[in-house]
Amino acid sequence: MTNDEEHFAGLLRHLDDGPDRPSRVDLPTAIGEARRRRRNRRTFTASVAGVAAVAAVAAVPLAVRADRPIERGRPMATGTSASASLPPPSAGPTTCTAELLPIPGGRSKSLVTGGDPTGRYLLGRSFPDQGLSHPLIIWDGDRAHDVRLPGSYQELTDISPSGVAVGTAYFGGRPQPYVVRYGKATRLPGVGAGEATAISADGRIVGARQDGDRRLPVLWSGPDKPAVDLPLPGPKWEGIAIGVDSDGTVVGMIQAGPGAAIKAVVWRSGGKPELLPLPSTTDGTATEFHPVTFQGGWITGTAYRGDGDTRSVHAVRYHLARGEYVPLPPKLNPTAGNGRGWVVGRVDRIDAGLATDDGLVRLPDLDGRTGRYGAGAVSISDDGQVIGGQLDTKSGQHTIDMRAVRWRCR
Repeated sequence: MTNDEEHFAGLLRHLDDGPDRPSRVDLPTAIGEARRRRRNRRTFTASVAGVAAVAAVAAVPLAVRADRPIERGRPMATGTSASASLPPPSAGPTTCTAELLPIPGGRSKSLVTGGDPTGRYLLGRSFPDQGLSHPLIIWDGDRAHDVRLPGSYQELTDISPSGVAVGTAYFGGRPQPYVVRYGKATRLPGVGAGEATAISADGRIVGARQDGDRRLPVLWSGPDKPAVDLPLPGPKWEGIAIGVDSDGTVVGMIQAGPGAAIKAVVWRSGGKPELLPLPSTTDGTATEFHPVTFQGGWITGTAYRGDGDTRSVHAVRYHLARGEYVPLPPKLNPTAGNGRGWVVGRVDRIDAGLATDDGLVRLPDLDGRTGRYGAGAVSISDDGQVIGGQLDTKSGQHTIDMRAVRWRCR
């Protein structure tokens, strides 16, 4: 197997976050793990004991049944009305077909790294050689546009419905945040080193800046505005913002220093950090919740309970306005969610899947079959009709041909 093929095999392996992960990780490790999930995307967060500025953590009941319609969550024990309930679920897609995305220059090996809520745009990158610098791609429908960022390990992570994309490139091991408008990439201002992770429909951008060995969550109110630090509970805390809505609500992950517990945090527009409550799983109250995306008021991620061999993993989604957790099929390792609470991710370590209120749909290969080679989904439109990802188009164990794909669903 060539170095390039080993790289793609590694990407497949790292799409999974199994129970064997360490129970406590530092911020850089957690961010690396999360990136591998959403292209994986992002994981990481924070301890809550003794911090008055952060909302108290409550356990929210959660129950999961395998391969059955997703159950409705119950309201939070505190902070919301017990009579509050989610709106009636809308019917989700039940069948999907895969199609290869065009790659500029005739290159084949490629990945999808994100997409916009309308399904018009997808983001990705190709691998023409074994170098560390990768051509980036923005797909506008069926048209593929090359995007060049300087540096190495370039990646676009999110794009707005108007076609403004954000991402990160590395220089000497240090990340630099970028915005791409009209095909031109420019550095985001106000950050010496850092990364851009998400953009809202109205152009707000979030991510993190580096302060020595720490990462601090930041918000750009627009592509030309300097980054502003998001408030943290104390001087030793660190973190990263992973999603932003047009009302100014930001979701991220913070921790009280290296090795502290990782949990989700919300900054409402101009407000202080609020830790999300922890769900109560079938094994008891979760010890951590790692969000991966925030879209339309839905936070998608993974809850963990226990340590070592007893560590259990639970895919969950959280409706912020209602204060309710809603479970996901236990086979799903979530990588992205949409504004209806529908979620895509990895299933049984080989398939890509879509979870809606009607149940779990496995996303097929190009010939309509599943469970053979390896696939991953990393973006989903708000109507659920467009899913971006990648699949292996060769059956040989020693030849990897990972291709960027789009699933059309109905």
